[in-house]
Amino acid sequence: MNLQLPYVDRIWRAKGEVIIDEPLAAEDAFARLDPLFQTPGTSYAVAGDTLTYSKKNPAAQDKLATFTSGALTVDQKSGVSRLSFHVSSTALLLCFLAPLLFLGFAQIAHAVNAWEASTAEVAAKEKSAEEGKDEDKDKSKAKAELHWIDKLLGAPEPDDPTKKKDKGEKKEKIRTTPAYVLAGLFFVIYLVGRVLEPWLLKRTFRAALSGRPDESVASTDAPRSAGAQAQPDIG
Repeated sequence: MNLQLPYVDRIWRAKGEVIIDEPLAAEDAFARLDPLFQTPGTSYAVAGDTLTYSKKNPAAQDKLATFTSGALTVDQKSGVSRLSFHVSSTALLLCFLAPLLFLGFAQIAHAVNAWEASTAEVAAKEKSAEEGKDEDKDKSKAKAELHWIDKLLGAPEPDDPTKKKDKGEKKEKIRTTPAYVLAGLFFVIYLVGRVLEPWLLKRTFRAALSGRPDESVASTDAPRSAGAQAQPDIG
Protein backbone atom coordinates (compact mmCIF):
# COMPACT_ATOMS: atom_id res chain seq x y z
CA MET A 1 0.00 0.00 0.00
CA ASN A 2 1.55 3.28 -1.12
CA LEU A 3 0.62 6.36 0.84
CA GLN A 4 0.49 9.60 -1.09
CA LEU A 5 1.49 12.48 1.17
CA PRO A 6 2.26 15.35 -1.19
CA TYR A 7 2.33 18.08 1.44
CA VAL A 8 4.55 16.07 3.78
CA ASP A 9 6.74 15.10 0.83
CA ARG A 10 7.45 18.77 0.12
CA ILE A 11 9.20 19.16 3.45
CA TRP A 12 12.48 17.69 2.19
CA ARG A 13 11.88 17.34 -1.57
CA ALA A 14 12.00 19.92 -4.33
CA LYS A 15 11.04 19.78 -7.96
CA GLY A 16 11.07 22.16 -10.87
CA GLU A 17 12.31 22.67 -14.39
CA VAL A 18 14.93 24.68 -16.22
CA ILE A 19 14.48 25.91 -19.76
CA ILE A 20 17.60 25.18 -21.84
CA ASP A 21 18.65 28.12 -23.99
CA GLU A 22 19.50 25.97 -27.00
CA PRO A 23 17.87 22.70 -28.10
CA LEU A 24 19.83 19.83 -26.60
CA ALA A 25 19.36 16.10 -26.66
CA ALA A 26 19.34 14.31 -23.33
CA GLU A 27 22.80 12.88 -23.97
CA ASP A 28 24.29 16.31 -24.67
CA ALA A 29 22.55 17.87 -21.66
CA PHE A 30 23.84 15.20 -19.32
CA ALA A 31 27.32 15.59 -20.77
CA ARG A 32 27.26 19.25 -19.71
CA LEU A 33 25.95 18.31 -16.28
CA ASP A 34 28.54 15.57 -15.85
CA PRO A 35 31.11 17.75 -13.95
CA LEU A 36 28.53 18.30 -11.19
CA PHE A 37 28.53 14.57 -10.49
CA GLN A 38 32.29 14.04 -10.68
CA THR A 39 32.71 14.57 -6.96
CA PRO A 40 33.76 12.16 -4.17
CA GLY A 41 30.91 10.08 -2.80
CA THR A 42 28.66 10.62 -5.81
CA SER A 43 27.20 7.84 -7.92
CA TYR A 44 24.85 8.31 -10.87
CA ALA A 45 23.35 6.39 -13.74
CA VAL A 46 21.75 7.45 -17.04
CA ALA A 47 18.83 5.56 -18.53
CA GLY A 48 17.54 7.15 -21.71
CA ASP A 49 16.40 10.68 -20.93
CA THR A 50 16.67 10.29 -17.13
CA LEU A 51 19.66 10.66 -14.83
CA THR A 52 19.48 9.45 -11.24
CA TYR A 53 22.14 10.23 -8.65
CA SER A 54 22.91 9.86 -4.97
CA LYS A 55 25.57 11.39 -2.74
CA LYS A 56 27.14 10.05 0.42
CA ASN A 57 28.78 12.52 2.80
CA PRO A 58 29.22 15.26 0.16
CA ALA A 59 31.87 17.90 0.72
CA ALA A 60 30.82 21.42 1.66
CA GLN A 61 32.09 22.81 -1.66
CA ASP A 62 29.92 20.37 -3.61
CA LYS A 63 27.30 22.43 -5.46
CA LEU A 64 24.75 19.65 -4.98
CA ALA A 65 25.61 18.99 -1.33
CA THR A 66 22.19 20.09 -0.07
CA PHE A 67 20.26 17.70 -2.31
CA THR A 68 21.85 14.30 -1.80
CA SER A 69 19.68 12.32 -4.22
CA GLY A 70 17.32 12.88 -7.10
CA ALA A 71 16.37 12.34 -10.72
CA LEU A 72 16.84 14.62 -13.73
CA THR A 73 14.87 14.30 -16.96
CA VAL A 74 15.44 16.09 -20.26
CA ASP A 75 12.60 16.38 -22.75
CA GLN A 76 11.67 18.52 -25.73
CA LYS A 77 8.31 20.14 -26.35
CA SER A 78 7.55 22.44 -29.28
CA GLY A 79 11.25 22.71 -30.11
CA VAL A 80 12.14 23.79 -26.56
CA SER A 81 14.41 21.64 -24.41
CA ARG A 82 13.86 21.59 -20.68
CA LEU A 83 15.39 19.88 -17.68
CA SER A 84 13.00 18.62 -15.01
CA PHE A 85 14.38 17.70 -11.60
CA HIS A 86 12.97 15.96 -8.54
CA VAL A 87 15.47 15.95 -5.68
CA SER A 88 15.49 15.30 -1.94
CA SER A 89 17.50 16.86 0.87
CA THR A 90 18.43 15.25 4.17
CA ALA A 91 19.64 18.63 5.46
CA LEU A 92 16.21 20.22 4.96
CA LEU A 93 14.54 17.31 6.72
CA LEU A 94 16.88 17.64 9.72
CA CYS A 95 16.31 21.41 9.87
CA PHE A 96 12.57 20.75 9.89
CA LEU A 97 12.78 18.13 12.65
CA ALA A 98 15.20 20.10 14.85
CA PRO A 99 12.56 22.63 16.06
CA LEU A 100 10.24 19.76 16.99
CA LEU A 101 13.06 18.19 18.99
CA PHE A 102 13.80 21.38 20.93
CA LEU A 103 10.10 22.02 21.53
CA GLY A 104 9.93 18.50 22.98
CA PHE A 105 12.82 19.35 25.32
CA ALA A 106 10.97 22.50 26.41
CA GLN A 107 7.80 20.55 27.16
CA ILE A 108 9.76 18.01 29.19
CA ALA A 109 11.37 20.86 31.14
CA HIS A 110 7.92 22.36 31.81
CA ALA A 111 6.70 19.00 33.10
CA VAL A 112 9.75 18.58 35.38
CA ASN A 113 9.34 22.13 36.74
CA ALA A 114 5.64 21.55 37.43
CA TRP A 115 6.38 18.26 39.22
CA GLU A 116 9.08 19.86 41.38
CA ALA A 117 6.76 22.79 42.19
CA SER A 118 3.97 20.45 43.30
CA THR A 119 6.43 18.41 45.39
CA ALA A 120 7.77 21.55 47.03
CA GLU A 121 4.23 22.72 47.77
CA VAL A 122 3.35 19.46 49.53
CA ALA A 123 6.59 19.61 51.52
CA ALA A 124 5.86 23.22 52.52
CA LYS A 125 2.39 22.29 53.78
CA GLU A 126 3.81 19.45 55.87
CA LYS A 127 6.49 21.73 57.25
CA SER A 128 4.01 24.47 58.16
CA ALA A 129 1.87 21.90 59.97
CA GLU A 130 4.84 20.81 62.06
CA GLU A 131 5.88 24.37 62.76
CA GLY A 132 2.36 25.23 63.93
CA LYS A 133 2.78 22.87 66.88
CA ASP A 134 5.85 24.75 68.10
CA GLU A 135 4.44 28.22 67.40
CA ASP A 136 3.24 28.76 70.98
CA LYS A 137 6.62 27.76 72.35
CA ASP A 138 8.41 30.16 70.02
CA LYS A 139 6.15 33.06 71.01
CA SER A 140 6.96 32.51 74.68
CA LYS A 141 10.63 32.90 73.92
CA ALA A 142 11.84 36.48 74.00
CA LYS A 143 14.66 37.79 71.90
CA ALA A 144 17.83 38.14 73.97
CA GLU A 145 19.15 41.67 74.22
CA LEU A 146 22.83 42.46 73.92
CA HIS A 147 24.59 44.18 76.76
CA TRP A 148 25.55 47.77 75.95
CA ILE A 149 29.21 46.84 76.23
CA ASP A 150 28.74 44.08 73.64
CA LYS A 151 27.03 46.56 71.35
CA LEU A 152 29.99 48.94 71.66
CA LEU A 153 32.34 46.09 70.82
CA GLY A 154 30.28 45.34 67.65
CA ALA A 155 28.94 41.93 68.62
CA PRO A 156 26.23 40.59 66.25
CA GLU A 157 22.60 40.62 67.29
CA PRO A 158 21.27 37.24 68.53
CA ASP A 159 18.82 35.31 66.42
CA ASP A 160 15.13 35.93 66.86
CA PRO A 161 13.56 32.59 67.89
CA THR A 162 10.20 33.64 66.48
CA LYS A 163 11.66 33.72 62.94
CA LYS A 164 12.19 30.36 61.28
CA LYS A 165 15.05 29.72 58.95
CA ASP A 166 14.35 27.91 55.74
CA LYS A 167 16.75 25.02 55.87
CA GLY A 168 15.69 23.65 52.52
CA GLU A 169 17.35 25.12 49.46
CA LYS A 170 15.08 26.19 46.67
CA LYS A 171 15.79 24.27 43.49
CA GLU A 172 16.34 26.25 40.35
CA LYS A 173 13.89 25.71 37.54
CA ILE A 174 15.08 24.22 34.28
CA ARG A 175 15.36 27.01 31.75
CA THR A 176 13.13 26.59 28.72
CA THR A 177 14.06 29.80 26.90
CA PRO A 178 17.19 28.36 25.18
CA ALA A 179 15.11 25.48 23.78
CA TYR A 180 12.55 27.88 22.32
CA VAL A 181 15.29 30.11 20.89
CA LEU A 182 17.00 27.17 19.17
CA ALA A 183 13.66 25.90 17.86
CA GLY A 184 12.92 29.30 16.34
CA LEU A 185 16.42 29.56 14.89
CA PHE A 186 16.23 26.20 13.14
CA PHE A 187 12.74 26.98 11.88
CA VAL A 188 14.01 30.21 10.27
CA ILE A 189 16.96 28.30 8.78
CA TYR A 190 14.54 25.76 7.32
CA LEU A 191 12.28 28.42 5.80
CA VAL A 192 15.21 30.26 4.22
CA GLY A 193 16.78 27.03 2.95
CA ARG A 194 13.47 25.73 1.58
CA VAL A 195 13.20 28.81 -0.65
CA LEU A 196 16.85 29.59 -1.33
CA GLU A 197 18.31 26.13 -1.99
CA PRO A 198 15.95 25.15 -4.88
CA TRP A 199 16.62 28.55 -6.47
CA LEU A 200 20.39 28.00 -6.20
CA LEU A 201 19.97 24.51 -7.64
CA LYS A 202 18.14 25.85 -10.68
CA ARG A 203 20.83 28.48 -11.11
CA THR A 204 23.54 25.80 -10.98
CA PHE A 205 21.77 23.64 -13.57
CA ARG A 206 21.12 26.64 -15.83
CA ALA A 207 24.77 27.70 -15.70
CA ALA A 208 26.02 24.18 -16.44
CA LEU A 209 23.61 23.66 -19.35
CA SER A 210 24.54 27.00 -20.90
CA GLY A 211 28.24 26.16 -20.76
CA ARG A 212 28.95 28.51 -17.85
CA PRO A 213 29.77 26.21 -14.92
CA ASP A 214 30.63 29.11 -12.60
CA GLU A 215 28.52 32.22 -13.03
CA SER A 216 30.33 34.09 -10.30
CA VAL A 217 33.70 33.70 -12.04
CA ALA A 218 32.17 34.72 -15.33
CA SER A 219 30.60 37.82 -13.82
CA THR A 220 33.88 38.84 -12.17
CA ASP A 221 35.92 38.29 -15.29
CA ALA A 222 33.49 40.12 -17.57
CA PRO A 223 34.63 43.70 -16.81
CA ARG A 224 38.26 42.66 -17.07
CA SER A 225 37.79 41.06 -20.48
CA ALA A 226 35.73 43.99 -21.68
CA GLY A 227 38.51 46.35 -20.62
CA ALA A 228 41.02 44.22 -22.43
CA GLN A 229 38.98 44.42 -25.64
CA ALA A 230 38.71 48.18 -25.30
CA GLN A 231 42.49 48.66 -25.45
CA PRO A 232 43.63 49.96 -28.85
CA ASP A 233 45.88 47.82 -30.98
CA ILE A 234 49.29 49.54 -30.95
CA GLY A 235 51.73 48.44 -33.52
